[in-house]
Amino acid sequence: MARLPISLPPGLFRDGTQYQSKGRYFDAALTRWYGTALGPVNGWRRRGTGAVTGMARAALAWKANNGQTWLAIATHSHLYVMDRGSTLSDITPSGFAIGQADATGAGGYGGSTYGSGIYGVPRPDTSLVADATEWTLDSWGEDLLGVSPDDGKLYQWTLNTATPAAPVANAPACAAVVTTAERFVFALATSDPRTISWCDQENNTLWAPASTNQAGSFPLQTKGRLLCGCRVKGGTLLLTDLDAHLATYIGGTFVYGFDRVGDACGAISRQAVAAFDQQAAWMSASGFWLWNGGGVVPLDCPVMDYIRQDINWLQMSKVVATGNSANFEIEWRYCSGSSTEIDRCVVWQYKDNYWTIGRAARTCGVDRGVFQYPILVDASGAIWDHEVGWDYGGTAPYATSGPIELGNGDQIMHVQGLYPDDATVGDVTASFTVRRNPDDPGQVFGPYALNSQTDLRFCGGLVELTVTGARNTNWRFGAPRLEAVPGEGR
Repeated sequence: MARLPISLPPGLFRDGTQYQSKGRYFDAALTRWYGTALGPVNGWRRRGTGAVTGMARAALAWKANNGQTWLAIATHSHLYVMDRGSTLSDITPSGFAIGQADATGAGGYGGSTYGSGIYGVPRPDTSLVADATEWTLDSWGEDLLGVSPDDGKLYQWTLNTATPAAPVANAPACAAVVTTAERFVFALATSDPRTISWCDQENNTLWAPASTNQAGSFPLQTKGRLLCGCRVKGGTLLLTDLDAHLATYIGGTFVYGFDRVGDACGAISRQAVAAFDQQAAWMSASGFWLWNGGGVVPLDCPVMDYIRQDINWLQMSKVVATGNSANFEIEWRYCSGSSTEIDRCVVWQYKDNYWTIGRAARTCGVDRGVFQYPILVDASGAIWDHEVGWDYGGTAPYATSGPIELGNGDQIMHVQGLYPDDATVGDVTASFTVRRNPDDPGQVFGPYALNSQTDLRFCGGLVELTVTGARNTNWRFGAPRLEAVPGEGR
């Protein structure tokens, strides 16, 4: 009889088959790792009773000069602000052109109706995909700036909830906005999808270049279209749907210099980038990428194969990234293949460099800092504080291991018990999926309430362990041991 330790490193491995995740975790939701111990994420609670109208796709939190904190939420049809007391105000500009809640149009695979066309013959990719509407938001001093690409106007709001946002005088039509560290406003995709225009320094109403000001414009040398930008170490990072560029302030006649810093790494959406520690990470159709202050580098993501198979590519313009600085995390939310609205997430923990996945019915949000907790918005328009308490709306945190084997996996093991390693007895349950060979259907045993020694009775060549929170509390689960007896060969 042997006691087989189950010591799994943090994070998931989900590239390829489930058997290839041997020695790792394979699936999870609502969990993270605290050092090497598994535990739950904090829960959420409703913030206020108000709700926004339209599908929320962008949010920004900032603090005014008088210390008042504000949260802006932009939907495909409206623009809102919320104060610290959770009072929600509609500041939608007069005459605003409503965008679209969903991406539309799809040629090729998935286009048309089931049964149309000839089986095995690819459908031509002839339909133009129109993105779901994603605003970009930024602050200008204590004021709010925002652009909806379907409306094309640059708006400014000056902290008076009785007055809606208004167009910035003389600003060019554009699809996105970002303010630079040098106090210029970059209007992206102005005269064409590749051109950046900027106002005079400290003057966002002066856009016509002259020898007496620093306003200007520049067409990027790219085949892509400009989507978004963010402030990073070294300048302002600009992302197209194909590549990455860095704008560096140089003054003089040219004002800014522009360098392509990455190819085949364009953003998957306007909200797919999150800045942290003067760096930035974003999701691309080709994977995940990082601006580390010196260049663009790919992020090794051991769940990327799962995401490629899981994502609804038609709705990729809805992808949104949010930071969770208290836990060193960036979370990307996306629509699964069976959904037209966000219901999945992938999380990179950048301090210890591991990845996990989950279920996430939130369409946008902001990190904590300006407000006490991260704030996220759901598809109904309700607003939620996150990382508070241990309530998950009736769901339970869990994590499932990859296959566990004896030795080289050439023997059947007869499992007789589990010696758990949890912080408090009774906080979690354990269940087991047992197979003889990797492709065999699994038989589930449990869930078992755990004691200091839990009796088990099953046998198989492969065992997968699922740990589930049994109580809404801050539990921990470390490195348990299975009591197993070797049996016949497989």
